[in-house]
Amino acid sequence: MSGAVSHEEEVKQMGFWKNVTFAAIPVCIGVAIWDLSHAHPHDHEQIEYPYMHIRTKDFPWGPCSLFDTHCWEEQKGGHDEE
Repeated sequence: MSGAVSHEEEVKQMGFWKNVTFAAIPVCIGVAIWDLSHAHPHDHEQIEYPYMHIRTKDFPWGPCSLFDTHCWEEQKGGHDEE
């Protein structure tokens, strides 16, 4: 048992919160649809500060990104023919 509340009161509270949940779900879905259906404002042009430079040299392990297996296979000399 949970405290000094009777079983009937617990069932009544459970029903209340169940109804609140069923009412809140469509409201949340409606707000999400409304938000996604409207255009969002675009950001302003980015100012090119000198400390915001793009990395132009290769990674220490080569030109491929760390998890690009296709690029790694091409660097090794091609694909294995099956």
